Amino acid sequence: RWCLTQAPTYADAQEAEMSLSEYEEFVYTAGHLDRENPVAAWEAVAKEQAKVLSALGPVKTLRVRGPDTDLTVSVAGRRWISAAGEHNFPDGEVFTGPVEEATHGTVRFTFPAIYGGREVTDVRLTFEGGRVTDARAAKGQDFLRAMLDLDGGARTLGEFAFGLNYDIQRWTRNILFDEKIGGTLHMALGAAYPDTGGRNASGLHWDMILELRNGAEVYGDGEVIYRNGRFIV
Repeated sequence: RWCLTQAPTYADAQEAEMSLSEYEEFVYTAGHLDRENPVAAWEAVAKEQAKVLSALGPVKTLRVRGPDTDLTVSVAGRRWISAAGEHNFPDGEVFTGPVEEATHGTVRFTFPAIYGGREVTDVRLTFEGGRVTDARAAKGQDFLRAMLDLDGGARTLGEFAFGLNYDIQRWTRNILFDEKIGGTLHMALGAAYPDTGGRNASGLHWDMILELRNGAEVYGDGEVIYRNGRFIV
């Protein structure tokens, strides 16, 4: 048994542009440790996310539409997994591995994408046949393209996930927290998690986060299932 977590430090607080006391409060709130019964709070999270899994399970195709984004992915035959504190703490997401050759369209990631300490901003990707065919960034474009050329699997999505922790509401430059922000979606270029049925292999797994609380919608097999940062099914 294992669980990845992170204690508040001065360095992390500085990265997040908070004082240490502010960052400590942020971490405790993100982990629901400020609740009267944190264990019960996480049990409730697990139940709510199980409902999301039930809604997503039958869906074969997802389409994300928002500012500068119109992206379609296939999740047919793939398994959705709920992350509710078992292996990450804090937690709060549901994720799967999209069908490798079936991602099409464009996406503009709202938050800076960080990998290996390098920050890339305003990432815009175009997919055709499951692979990135065009990649642009306001800052760090050369690094972005170098990572896409890392190996044969780096241009393909390995993960597609919804952040569901609504007690995390700000970006911190720490993916343990940032990918869980309630009302966001994140996708990872590169390696898939085999438990989802994903088969993409790569030395890269780069999470990039998209804001969905800005009028964005997600369609499941043509029907709206998510709007303005919340599931509506």
